[in-house]
Amino acid sequence: MNGKEPGAVFTDQAAAIAAGIRTALSRTYHGLCTFHITMNTKSNGLWWSPFLEELSFLMYDLETEDEFDYYWKKMLENCFNEEEEKGKKLTSKIEAWLQNLHKVRSKWSSAWLKDHFACGMRSSQLSESCNSHLRKYLQSKLTLWEFFIQFNNLLEAKRHKELRSDYEPLNTIPYLVFTNSEVLQQFVTKYTQNIFGNMQDEYSKSIKYHIRPNNSKDIDGMFAYELHKLDQQRNPIDKRIVMVDFVERKLICSCKMFEKCGWLCRHVLRAIDHLGYGGHPEILNIHTRYILKRWTYDAKSGDFTLPAVQDTAERVYCSRVKQLTGSMNLLATRTCMDDDIYKMLEEGMQALKIRAESMMPAMKFGQPSTSTGMKHYL
Repeated sequence: MNGKEPGAVFTDQAAAIAAGIRTALSRTYHGLCTFHITMNTKSNGLWWSPFLEELSFLMYDLETEDEFDYYWKKMLENCFNEEEEKGKKLTSKIEAWLQNLHKVRSKWSSAWLKDHFACGMRSSQLSESCNSHLRKYLQSKLTLWEFFIQFNNLLEAKRHKELRSDYEPLNTIPYLVFTNSEVLQQFVTKYTQNIFGNMQDEYSKSIKYHIRPNNSKDIDGMFAYELHKLDQQRNPIDKRIVMVDFVERKLICSCKMFEKCGWLCRHVLRAIDHLGYGGHPEILNIHTRYILKRWTYDAKSGDFTLPAVQDTAERVYCSRVKQLTGSMNLLATRTCMDDDIYKMLEEGMQALKIRAESMMPAMKFGQPSTSTGMKHYL
C-alpha cells in the first residue's frame, strides 16, 4: 500500500495471524473480531442472555479503562454469583476462558479502540461478506470455463449494486427527524444516508446529557465542558470532557469518536447545541474538518494524493498484459459456446499473431525486446 500501514486490522484469535501482524504491520492496531468472540462465548457454554448482554456492553459502549474495570467486576457478579442458583456456575473451563479474554481486553473493548481510526468497524465483516458473495456464485466442482463465467457474473452483480447505491441517494433525501437542528441540516445533503443515520442516532442520544463548564481544565485557550448522563442508573461513572476553541471552531471529546469513526459524537453535538444557542452562535457553523470526504456523496470525485510512482518498463508491460488478458478472457467466456464465433476468433488470433511477429522481426517470444527495454515472458 505504497509503504503506508492500515490504522487497524481485525482478525480472529489465531496465534499465527497475530504474530504475522506484529512482524509485518508493527504500527497497526490489531483488534479481535467481536463476531468470533461472541461465537467462542457460546461454544464455551456462556450462552445465556444476561451474560451476552453484559459482554456486548463491554465490547461497544465503554470509553475508558476505568469503566471497563468497573463493569467487568459487575459482569462477574451479575452473571455468576447471582445466577449460580440457576445452574450457571463459574466452572474451571469458563474461568480459564474468561481470564484469557481479560488478558487481551485491549484488542476487543471499545475503551482501547478510541485511539485508532477504524471507520466504526469492529469485526472482519468485509472479509466475511466477500466470502458470502463468492459462495453464492462459485463451487468447487466448476470447470475453469464455468468459473470464469460465474466470476464475471459476480463482478457484474457487484458493479450493478454499486451503481444503484450511487444513484438512489442522489434522488432521495434522508428523513430528518430533528427538523429544527441547524447542525443536522448541514450534514443531511452531504453525508451518505448510512452515515447520516449514524449522526442522527448520535444526536438523539445527545439529549440525555447535561452539560456544565469545567473551569479547571482550560488548556491552550480551549474551554472545557463536562457532560453527565441525566439517567445515571446504568453508568454511574459516565463523564465526558469536551474541549472547545471558539475561534478555530475546534471541538475535542474525551470519547474520541471522531478520531476512531470519522463522525461527531453525541457529546460534541450536545455541546454545540448548548453553546450555539447560549451565546456562541459561531459554533453552530460546523468546520469542514469535521466532514470527512470519505463519508460524503463526493467520495469518488477529485484527486487522491498517493505517492508518485514512476512507470518503469516492467510496470507498463504488466499493465498491458493485465488489460489484454482481461479483455480476451471476457470475450472468450461470453462467445465460445457458439461454433462459428469460436472459429472466427481462432482464425483472427492466428492472423494477429503472424502480424505481430512480422512487426518485431528481431524478437522471438520469450526473449527481451531491445526497442522498449521490457522483458516478455509469453
